[in-house]
Amino acid sequence: MLATRPLRIVFAMRLFLLISAICCCVNGLADFIRIGNTGEPATLDPHRYNLRLEETILNDLYLGLTTMNQAGQIVPGAAVSWEVSHDGLIWTFELRRDARWSDGKPVTAADFVFSYQRLLNPETASSLAFFMYPIKNAEAINSGNAPVSTLGVAALATHRLEIELEKPFPFFAERLLYPTAYPVPRHAITTHGENWVKPENIVTNGAFILADWRPQGFVELVKNQRFYDASNVALPGVRYIPVQNTTTALNRYRAGELDVILDFPAGELRWLRQRMPDHVRVSPLLSVMYLVFNVSEPPFDDIRIRKALALAIDRRILTEKVLESGEPVSYGLVPSIVANYPTATTQLPDRELARKLLTAAGFTQNKPLKLTLRYFTGDENKRIQIAIASMWRSVGVQTSLHHAELNAHFADLRQGDFQVAQAGWFGENNPEHYLELLMSDIGDVNYGRYISPKYDRLMRQAKRTADLETRITLLKGAEIEGLRDFGVIPLYSVMIRSLVDPQILGWQTNPRNVHGARYLRRK
Repeated sequence: MLATRPLRIVFAMRLFLLISAICCCVNGLADFIRIGNTGEPATLDPHRYNLRLEETILNDLYLGLTTMNQAGQIVPGAAVSWEVSHDGLIWTFELRRDARWSDGKPVTAADFVFSYQRLLNPETASSLAFFMYPIKNAEAINSGNAPVSTLGVAALATHRLEIELEKPFPFFAERLLYPTAYPVPRHAITTHGENWVKPENIVTNGAFILADWRPQGFVELVKNQRFYDASNVALPGVRYIPVQNTTTALNRYRAGELDVILDFPAGELRWLRQRMPDHVRVSPLLSVMYLVFNVSEPPFDDIRIRKALALAIDRRILTEKVLESGEPVSYGLVPSIVANYPTATTQLPDRELARKLLTAAGFTQNKPLKLTLRYFTGDENKRIQIAIASMWRSVGVQTSLHHAELNAHFADLRQGDFQVAQAGWFGENNPEHYLELLMSDIGDVNYGRYISPKYDRLMRQAKRTADLETRITLLKGAEIEGLRDFGVIPLYSVMIRSLVDPQILGWQTNPRNVHGARYLRRK
């Protein structure tokens, strides 16, 4: 009898997906929204994702304790409310009593306990596990120095969850927006193991469920009829279609093959504003694009080399002449649109000083510095890197360019397989999200293996500080130290450039560039 139960669960899930698919056929695929995603996802496991293109899909499949509304504001998600203790350490969440997994099982506080323990278990090998390091013992567990049972997360009741933090973290509600904080279905993982994310096995708690996934073809989601707010979800489904090349994306959009594209060539902006103004959506993104040095590899362990390469770059040429779409220049690691944080001091190019620094480090016209600059595939990325290589050539540096697909590029960075590389970070409206990238113990997202005891000390001191104003002052001190050390070269913040069919309603511009399909509908 017990042996047949998994088969019954599989049969029920397949039947549910079939019924959903039939409903979609009745409505017609024309009612689906076809979104050109920026690449092919490597995983749809919330605890193993690494790329924004994966996060975009996961946002539709799952619901964390907090979530975002159409305007990108933090609102209740799987939790209806929460309270924070006076010392900022204890966060207590009341969960929705009507929340269900897509197979009908209730979503409980125990699901979040299991999920956070799974995320931080070293065996899960989550590269973004550090997002949840604010939780008590999270870092020790993820480092293999404490058992998962010691994590500061407890189910006080079926629908009441308590999270104890290691130190005060006033931005915790925002941190819970990410897939790393999503619940995952213990019963499906127990039954199917690594195959639990396949369409026939997956169980989700968001507005949509995974119906089909055809690599390099599309990821198809259909409406989750058991979602607590399903009555307000207008779309029967959505297809995410991987289109990494922005020119291809634009051509497919103009041909009517896509309803939304999340990026298009900056050089087309003027033409599109003239010919298709009601389709164009442009706004600044909470983001920073930067170059990172592998400081564990000579000669990039020499600050003179890093400083020389930084001083040779004219950021305004990159944004005004190469990109041409109004990207804000970044002189610091924290985006200038992050609220209540002082912007970094402007750093103008100084090629004469750059040449002197290179000479002092032993590189001359007869013995030039030779390096490889890695970047991820894309027309604009290529133009940016060619421009940077030209600026470096003006101070005597010989640059070889190497490009790779997005997944492969960041896999190489996480493994430290590069000399100098393009990188980017997106998402939060708090400075720590960006400054953590240079902490020596943050893991492989510190791509260049940068180490500064002073930087670490200031960051740790900030993390122990509950007073927000004092905390910001310490964070700014850490940023100044990191910039003075030239561990990275901040370049610019990204401008969101999307095309949205005017027939689609509910798409609101926001600095996080998050547009849950649950809020979208057709006219």
